Amino acid sequence: MHEKKKKLMEIGMKLIAEKGYHNTSIQEIANKAGISKGSFYSYFPSKKAFTITTVKAFHIQVMEELNQVDVKGDDKERFAKQIAILMKYMEQHKDHIMMYFRSNILIIEELDQQLSDVRVDHFHWLKDNLEKIYGEQLQEFLIDAIIQAEGLLHSYFHWFVLENVDIDKEQAGEFIVRRLHDLITGMLKRESTRLVDVAQIPEIYKSTRGSTLEKQTLQKVLNALKEKVALLDVQQSKKERLYEAVRLLEKEGLEDCNIVVIQGLLTHFYAYDILIDDVCKIATILNIELL
Repeated sequence: MHEKKKKLMEIGMKLIAEKGYHNTSIQEIANKAGISKGSFYSYFPSKKAFTITTVKAFHIQVMEELNQVDVKGDDKERFAKQIAILMKYMEQHKDHIMMYFRSNILIIEELDQQLSDVRVDHFHWLKDNLEKIYGEQLQEFLIDAIIQAEGLLHSYFHWFVLENVDIDKEQAGEFIVRRLHDLITGMLKRESTRLVDVAQIPEIYKSTRGSTLEKQTLQKVLNALKEKVALLDVQQSKKERLYEAVRLLEKEGLEDCNIVVIQGLLTHFYAYDILIDDVCKIATILNIELL
């Protein structure tokens, strides 16, 4: 992201967090950033667009940070580290969080789609972690477990961010995962009846594919892959085949998501060391195993 635009977003977020959306003018944001009002409009067509773009950029940045966590062989530890990273990020960017809460209240109509994407991503993040940790045994209680996990996280986030309670972030991740484990094992041992079934939740949460964020992240990696293909010292005919493989990955990954087809397409890149990192990222984003 352009540094000037990034600085403008940070300054605007801080002002909106302090004063609220309706009480913060474009002129104030521009003055604080040391630019003219006209320069503001060269980056954003309106205050509404500024707010939506900022919330979206923050969310993408957070989710990309979480996706980078890699603890081989220990899914509980990975989940705990992700929670710790999320809390550290929230501590460093409280202005983002406060603007999110204020914007959520005051211009909910304009932010509806973006906030919907945030909720769907959060749901799938919890779902993916819980399925990796507990596997098939949790399927009957999966939605209940996700709801309980959301409750734990949101409650601690409230006290940490809004009430300024000092919490050890590393300890918090491990603590929350342990408490959630107690809740889940209790449900499984008692063989109780689930309270919420997958059929009861809104359709937007039922898709096996991720939301807008996942698609944006995947497209970013695919763009990087194309750029690296261009740098390969190989015959043009081989490059064209690789470009075609990327094009098909865009179709399958962003639209159809046929796992077998995607696995086959990714094999085209194995021969080139410079491409392996992006291939692994694609597999992680789409939650598939490489052949």
